[in-house]
Amino acid sequence: MSFNRIFRSCSFHRLWFSLNHIRTVYTAQSELSPLQIYRNKVEAYELRFDSRQEQLMTILDKLYYDLQTYIPEPRYIETTTLPDEIKKNFLTTLTNVFKTSNSTNDFIEQPNSLYIYGGAGCGKSLLMDIFFECMPIKEKRRVHFNSFMLEFHNRMHRIRSNNAAVSDNLLGSVVEELLDEIWLLCFDEFMVLDIGDAMIIKRLFEHLFAKGMIMIATSNRPPDDLYYRGLNREYFLPFIPFLYRMCTVYNMDSSTDYRLIGTQGHVQTVFKANRPETASELDSLCARLIAPFEPQTTTLDVNGRDITIPWQARGVIKFSFDELCGQEYFSADYIAIASTYHTLILTDIPKLNIEQRDRIRRFIILIDELYNYHTKLIISMYVHTVKDIFNPLKDNPNLKREDLLTMDEFHSFDRTISRLIEMQSKEYLSKPKRFGNKKKVFDEWAQLQ
Repeated sequence: MSFNRIFRSCSFHRLWFSLNHIRTVYTAQSELSPLQIYRNKVEAYELRFDSRQEQLMTILDKLYYDLQTYIPEPRYIETTTLPDEIKKNFLTTLTNVFKTSNSTNDFIEQPNSLYIYGGAGCGKSLLMDIFFECMPIKEKRRVHFNSFMLEFHNRMHRIRSNNAAVSDNLLGSVVEELLDEIWLLCFDEFMVLDIGDAMIIKRLFEHLFAKGMIMIATSNRPPDDLYYRGLNREYFLPFIPFLYRMCTVYNMDSSTDYRLIGTQGHVQTVFKANRPETASELDSLCARLIAPFEPQTTTLDVNGRDITIPWQARGVIKFSFDELCGQEYFSADYIAIASTYHTLILTDIPKLNIEQRDRIRRFIILIDELYNYHTKLIISMYVHTVKDIFNPLKDNPNLKREDLLTMDEFHSFDRTISRLIEMQSKEYLSKPKRFGNKKKVFDEWAQLQ
């Protein structure tokens, strides 16, 4: 445990922090709060007014002010995996010597975390991002949930490899390391896909909450529907009431997809794969993007494992759908691709059906990561519109929505369609690229607008 965390846990620091509360109250600038920024954007016609969005921003605004004077501390809370009586260590004994109350925080009550759910494009991620940018702290992170879980697994592997003695409390060691760096986590697309992740997520978040972490999460599903009808779901179920206890759960309750309205037009990034001239049109566009270079084959290191990039030059890569979504690629591979290259050309997207769940899942993860890193996407497809790529209710009139409740891919694909449409807009194409490494490749898209 670092000296910094010991110092933050001591009572005399809490006394300093309570005095610092007075300074915070008098120096906080209301015009920089999440709610005021949201209202400013509405007044400037950057956003459309939505009563459910404003209500959420009111909740985020209160949390913003509460966190100005918050310091994370261990909490004695009941969990489904931790023992009822938490073992007291030297640090808690030392801290209790200075305490005159049974509370784990004498001066400040720990605010609830926040779980936001709703349909695709209703503004969940956008509003969370406003809150995140407003928070004047360094110990924060905004991350897609896939990326966070990948990082978590990498940390576990590194700690286990470097110190076999911590294997008995490996999860606790990872949590301590995480909370030395951050205590505010903002997750985009909180989801549970299989029993392995379900067990890890349950135990991980019980430890994080017990150590004082604050979470803001967005999801397409309410907590009760997480891992719905999943294998051995009974082992995951105790986490749901725990999540309700630790979080304020907010339903966006909106059927409006704001990604599909109010755009300034589209440029052609979608081509019909069955048109004879499509191949030459794509070749011409590729030549403009990579000029004066020629495409080459390379490899990309993903956690010590090389994946082949068959066609790349000047930050542009090209794959067929079968090459990228029909093979054994994982979240880490798609994160590496999306964070390294500024443009992906994905050709020959077919019509998908419910028997192709692996391909559908990979495609969903791929689009999520491209969107997260503002990677441009050019596609050719064998369907009329992106809405037809996967539409089982339209393809099979005998199917009903309730028949697909167990299929997470079905619920997530609404988000994928929404993002595919937004990724064609000039607003999206003009966004600066987010790179996941220090080596940045110049984005040539400005020359095409």
